[in-house]
Amino acid sequence: MLKVLSAAIGIMAVAALPAAAQDWQKEWADTQARAKGQTLAIAVHGIEGHAAIVREFQKKFPDIKVDLWEGNPSQFAPRVLTEQKNGIFAWDVMWAATSNMTNTIQPGGGFDKLTDYMILPEVKDEANWRLPKYLYTSDKGPFVLVHSYMAEGTIYHNQSAIKNLKIENPEGLLDPRLKGRIAVRDPSRSNNGTFVLGSLLRDKGPDFLQKFFAQMEPTVIDNPRQLTDAVMRGDAAIAVGAAPDTVAQCYLAGGCKDIQRLPFGQYLFSRGVAVMKNAPHKDAAKVWTNWFLSKEGQETFVREWVKYNDSGAMSFRKDVAADPKHKSSEPDYAALDKYFIAGADSGEALLSGVIKMYTDIKNRTK
Repeated sequence: MLKVLSAAIGIMAVAALPAAAQDWQKEWADTQARAKGQTLAIAVHGIEGHAAIVREFQKKFPDIKVDLWEGNPSQFAPRVLTEQKNGIFAWDVMWAATSNMTNTIQPGGGFDKLTDYMILPEVKDEANWRLPKYLYTSDKGPFVLVHSYMAEGTIYHNQSAIKNLKIENPEGLLDPRLKGRIAVRDPSRSNNGTFVLGSLLRDKGPDFLQKFFAQMEPTVIDNPRQLTDAVMRGDAAIAVGAAPDTVAQCYLAGGCKDIQRLPFGQYLFSRGVAVMKNAPHKDAAKVWTNWFLSKEGQETFVREWVKYNDSGAMSFRKDVAADPKHKSSEPDYAALDKYFIAGADSGEALLSGVIKMYTDIKNRTK
């Protein structure tokens, strides 16, 4: 009798809701029901913290299986476009730094419109985000949504590598003692290294960057872990585009006391989410998208991210506070246009400028 009464009360409660509320609630319930037994094929940036948040999603929705790929977006981007050109649509969603998403996959037609996968009113309502103007990386459509911006700097200095060398500003990178002692991530394509160099190009101009490439003879190391290891060991005195999560883990373990993050070359780093074209498990993709972009999902992101990284535990949602330990990397939301924004259309000209300059110098010196 009590079960019947409880069910009746539930039906009456739903019936009392406005029609619009009933519509989205029914759609959300139906979507979750269809997603049971599906496998969410998700590709994430291979940086500490991503997998932990995916595990939280699994706990929340245990009936959805997860096929997780972790790695560099620069590797995943050409791979997924090649697969799609050959009629293979194996992936549902991508969550990563937005540069390769915006500059490679989106122009190649690799994403569906994210808005087609939104169900929850709190996710669909752009007023819940700090600045709707900066919510998507491109004005070409709602494909890559930025859920987190942070002011990032990835130039690291091993202070024990060269004695009595103090670097306080960009001009310090041109110190003759650093010739051949600077390692930089491959400037011929989009990555943390080119983001730093794009910021320096904007702030110091092309002459400065020309001198950096031509006079300092930086060593190019494409693998971010190897680049970071080089500065941590002291093989390189400076690393441009090192992996902050690797350095953070070293800090947390009590090491890397001589490794200093330099206070310039900052850029606005963005993490975004997108749904792949012809996602094979659309309902699972919808569940991930709506949960992750909800207040609950973004609070989970902040809570878990701070456990593995020393910056970036902040959401672009208005109702989700940054972790106090990461406040120093929170950008000035009132003046986002003062930053070089990596992974957005607005930063593409500077990024292209860095790549062209480096490629031209490299070709001349062959």
